[in-house]
Amino acid sequence: MKFKQFQFLKQEAIKKLILLDTEDHSFVSKPASEVLASDAVMLAYIGDAVYSMYIRQRVVEMSISKVQVLHTLVTEFICAKSQSKVLEQLESILTEDEHTIARRARNSNVNVPKSSSVREYRNSTAFEAVLGFLYETGQQDRLNELMKEAYSITLRGLSHG
Repeated sequence: MKFKQFQFLKQEAIKKLILLDTEDHSFVSKPASEVLASDAVMLAYIGDAVYSMYIRQRVVEMSISKVQVLHTLVTEFICAKSQSKVLEQLESILTEDEHTIARRARNSNVNVPKSSSVREYRNSTAFEAVLGFLYETGQQDRLNELMKEAYSITLRGLSHG
């Protein structure tokens, strides 16, 4: 995207945010049918934030005061390589809706960074989209179940290598 196009889109987004600022935006869960119809990459964007906050909360519980150590640990949990491994191990327990979201996110058109393979990045996007779907539909118990399992899977991987 060219800089001028980026600047234009950013200004348009700010205008929309100003209009939305007057509305009440308390979180209200949405029906699964509505969320299933939404953009899988946007669900991944939400899922990334939800999972990052979950991991940060878990890591902070260790009472380590060195932010650099905390950041390094969090990064190892939320990197594409770790999330890809998590998705591969969780796929057998995903519901039909979760599989649908994961497949759509995996097949979406995303720019893959050099820090991961295409497969890892697409899998991590799929994992994050599933978490975003669960968050948006208010399925807190299922969301916590998958994040807890993802945390354990990643922790076992970190302790073995």
